[in-house]
Amino acid sequence: MLLHLPSRSMLESVITHFEGRSGTEAPNGKPRVPMEIIHLTEVFRERGWRCLYCSLCDIEIASLRHRNVYDIATGTRHELTNSSLNAQVDAVVARLLGPVESRRDEIQEYFEKLWTDFTGTVVNHPASVLYGLRKDYLFEYIDRGFRVIPTRYFEPSVSLQELTRACGNNLEGYIVKPVTGELGNSFMAVHELNEKVLRHKEPLVGGWLLQPFNPHVWDGEYQIFFVGERIVHGMRKFYPKDKRFGLPARAGRIVERYAPTSADRTFAREARVLWTEDLGKLTDLCRVDFVKEPDGLPVLLEFEAVNPGFSFGKLGRPRSHRLAEIIERHIRKRVRY
Repeated sequence: MLLHLPSRSMLESVITHFEGRSGTEAPNGKPRVPMEIIHLTEVFRERGWRCLYCSLCDIEIASLRHRNVYDIATGTRHELTNSSLNAQVDAVVARLLGPVESRRDEIQEYFEKLWTDFTGTVVNHPASVLYGLRKDYLFEYIDRGFRVIPTRYFEPSVSLQELTRACGNNLEGYIVKPVTGELGNSFMAVHELNEKVLRHKEPLVGGWLLQPFNPHVWDGEYQIFFVGERIVHGMRKFYPKDKRFGLPARAGRIVERYAPTSADRTFAREARVLWTEDLGKLTDLCRVDFVKEPDGLPVLLEFEAVNPGFSFGKLGRPRSHRLAEIIERHIRKRVRY
C-alpha cells in the first residue's frame, strides 16, 4: 500500500516517528505526524500490509514515476516506475493532499494518470476527486431541490462592481469563495474586497461562488463522515459568543465530537446518494458539511470528497484505532473486488 503525504517535510517527520528517533513532537508536545497517519499505519501493518510513503512533491506525474518512496518495514528508500507501481502496490491511498487550491492542476493531472495507468485501487476514487475539485457541483444539488446555501457563480474575471450589484449593495451580508479548492480557504467578505485583490486572484481560481453569510454557522458547522456507505462519526465547530465578529476563523473556534440526530443522518445519506447515484461518482471517504436553520433543518455547505479530514486527533486513541480498522476493511474489500 502506498500512502501519500503533502510535503517532503512531513515525509521526514513520518520517517523520524516510525524509526523512534527524537524530534517527533512539536513544541506543544503533540506529534508532528498527523494522528491519521499513526493509526492507519499501525492498523495496516497489524493486518499484513506493506506500507510505503511518498510525498506528492516526489512524483513525476507524466511517467507516474514515484521517487524517494519510503518502506517502513525495511527503513529503506527506493523508486517506483509505473510498471513497478502496478506490480508492487495494490492500493494508493491519496488522502493527505495539503491545500488543494494552490495545487489543483497538479492533483487533477495525477488522479487522471492514476485512473488510466494504475491497475490497482485508488482511495479516494478518482471519479470523485476529479469531479469534486470544482465546487460548482453545488448547482447539481440545487437543481435537484436539495437544501443548499443560496449560491451564485461568477467567472474569475468578475469585477467588484458586478459583485456589489449582485449583493444588492448589502456587501457585509455576503461572502465569496473560490470554486476550486476547499471552500473554507480564501473565503472573504465582499465588503473587504477590492479590485486589486480580485485581479491578483483571477489566474489562481477557477471562478467565484457568491453566498449570503449564514449567521447560524456561529452556533455550529456540522460534519458527518462516511467510510463507504457507513457513517462513522460527527463533528461540530462552533464559536463562543465573545469570538463572534467579522468572519469565522480558526482562532477561537471550538471543535468537538457530535452525535448526529436522525434527521442529520438522513440528510447526510441523501447528500451521499445524490453524489454516488444521481451523479454517478463512486466515493470511498467523504464528509458532509452543513449548518442548521432555527427549525433544525440542515442546509448543505459542502460535500467533501477530495480531501476530507477525519479529525482523528479529536477522537482519542480507542476511537481513532477503530476508525482506522473500518477504513482498512473498506480498502481491503475494494482491492478484492
